[in-house]
Amino acid sequence: MEWIRISPHKLKIMLSAEDARRYALDCQQAELSDTLTRAAFREILTDMQSETGFDAGDDKIYIQMYPSKAGGCELFVTKMGLSFTDSAAGHSSKQPPSSSAISPQTVSKKALAFRFAKLDPLLSLCRTLAPDYQGESAVFRGEDRTWWLILIPFGNDSTARRCERLCREYGQTADAAKTLLLLREHGHPICETDAIAKLGAL
Repeated sequence: MEWIRISPHKLKIMLSAEDARRYALDCQQAELSDTLTRAAFREILTDMQSETGFDAGDDKIYIQMYPSKAGGCELFVTKMGLSFTDSAAGHSSKQPPSSSAISPQTVSKKALAFRFAKLDPLLSLCRTLAPDYQGESAVFRGEDRTWWLILIPFGNDSTARRCERLCREYGQTADAAKTLLLLREHGHPICETDAIAKLGAL
């Protein structure tokens, strides 16, 4: 079994046919929803942790599997980011946890995603929102040189709608869950926590 650490969030694992048999993993017909397949993945990641330093035990992971003609397979394991609490479902605190990072499993109906072709409109929006914004926020750089802002406003639905109306003046809306999943794999995190406050101060 061989591996390549692609990034802090992503690991590539190459399994031979013998490796697959040892873990009782059917690389040709495995279903990610199958209990035995999931158990095999957990065992593989546990065995690899000490060697790779890739700890996905407290994280939600995204696994892509590509069978090989020789009977083995390649696994691409992506950590989606640590969950930050159930604040996305409605948090009453005015201050978000300082060490939290937005991740797909925490994205709710209140989550918002916006695309910016250039950095200046994004910075202008952050400066506008910074004095009053309450919630989680993160900024990513896309592969196509675009900028992305992910928000989870605290408060009621009317608060989220006001925030969305303002953001629409600066950027283009997108599906938050799908966008973040894509950015976690192909984007580059610029500011994963308190992005509004940090970039608004620039």
